[in-house]
Amino acid sequence: MQPNSFAQIAVSVMTLAGLLTASAAVLADRAEIGTVTRAQNEVRAEYRREARTLRADAAVLFEDFLTTGEAARLEAQLKDGTKITLGEYAEMMLDEFVYEPAAQTGGLTMRVVEGAFLFIGGKVEEMAKSEVTIMTPVAVLGIRGTTVWGGPIDGGYGVLVLDGEVEVRTAAGRVSLGANQATMIYGDDRPADPHAWAKEKIDRAVATISFTGN
Repeated sequence: MQPNSFAQIAVSVMTLAGLLTASAAVLADRAEIGTVTRAQNEVRAEYRREARTLRADAAVLFEDFLTTGEAARLEAQLKDGTKITLGEYAEMMLDEFVYEPAAQTGGLTMRVVEGAFLFIGGKVEEMAKSEVTIMTPVAVLGIRGTTVWGGPIDGGYGVLVLDGEVEVRTAAGRVSLGANQATMIYGDDRPADPHAWAKEKIDRAVATISFTGN
């Protein structure tokens, strides 16, 4: 082997080591805000064009862009006990997560880009000074003490409140939902008036975020 070949190998090794070190530094700089409690099929976290596969007990870091593949499910629990479940072909990012129990201050902003989700509120919602918001492709949801499902269904976008209260806001209007109430949004129309879904429709919604065997 020629001397310049050894030099090329050395440079390649040093470059790889540098990339690994930089990647580790990026992870170290971002706060751990939760943990994956369950994962089914292809589930990943992406950040600045770097991706890692998620399994149960994996850390969820601030500004992770979470994605799921075909027939995949992801369930994660945040530091305050908030639980988030994603269905297949979902994309989601936590833009804000503040949990300061001593100061009774908290905030959570969650952006769901694609797919269905289930949100079960944690201690952040109980704080005196807190705000929890879920941004979806068609509406902004203001959350209080809530278990809420959202996602594509029956040719539109549905929001189903199982517990608590949710204000659904779009450019065309807004509605307030209580427990066991739902709304549908079609295109640019205002959200439909609060109404109860049939059990069959609720079952189909829940199935989109249910793990195999559940």
